[in-house]
Amino acid sequence: MAGKKVSRKKLLKEPDEFISITGKVIQFLREHQRQFILAGVIALAALAAAVGGFSYFRWQEGKAREVQEQGFKLYEEAFGKGGNTEGEKESYRKAQEKFREALAVYSRGNTGQVSHLYIGHCRYALKEYDQAIEAYSRCLTSPFRPTALDGIGYCYEAKGDFARALEHYQKNTEEKHSPFQGEGLLGMARCYEALNQKPKALETYQKALAKNPKSNMAQFIQRKIGELKG
Repeated sequence: MAGKKVSRKKLLKEPDEFISITGKVIQFLREHQRQFILAGVIALAALAAAVGGFSYFRWQEGKAREVQEQGFKLYEEAFGKGGNTEGEKESYRKAQEKFREALAVYSRGNTGQVSHLYIGHCRYALKEYDQAIEAYSRCLTSPFRPTALDGIGYCYEAKGDFARALEHYQKNTEEKHSPFQGEGLLGMARCYEALNQKPKALETYQKALAKNPKSNMAQFIQRKIGELKG
């Protein structure tokens, strides 16, 4: 059914709905002007705090990386000395302190994980295996998981706990994108050999050779295969 026809004269007499509502909004804003200004100031303050906080964290991370660089130099210096000299140990201790200092400044994200990882490396070099395992374990949920698994495996192997070392080496061989798959196979083979499981050791050495036939460890692996075959 057709709608009711409204005359133009009547429409002109009736107040425009949009104008009416707009007027009410303007009146409301005028009456509550102070509250809106205060709310705006609070919002701006919160935004400034967020930006300031982000900038501060970035500054902290930069400072931590500067300290890490000092730690890297000390670690490389110790690693380059070779042998188990007192000077080498002292360099590892100093490097470890630098990575601890970096952690105190900034412990988040990959930057913090790198500090934990190198503390683990230093602890391992100093034969403080339990403390090294603790440091490496902090990296197991990070992008550095394969390196941490390898480090934990070496620690348990050095402690003579070949079953637990085997467990961690094996995890690395099962990680699809782990760069330590070959290293994990070699670790597993050593552990099987230490546990007097020679058939498994032989099989694992063969897998390691097949995976990296041109690696710098190929000659060593071939010799181990020959020994185990008798």
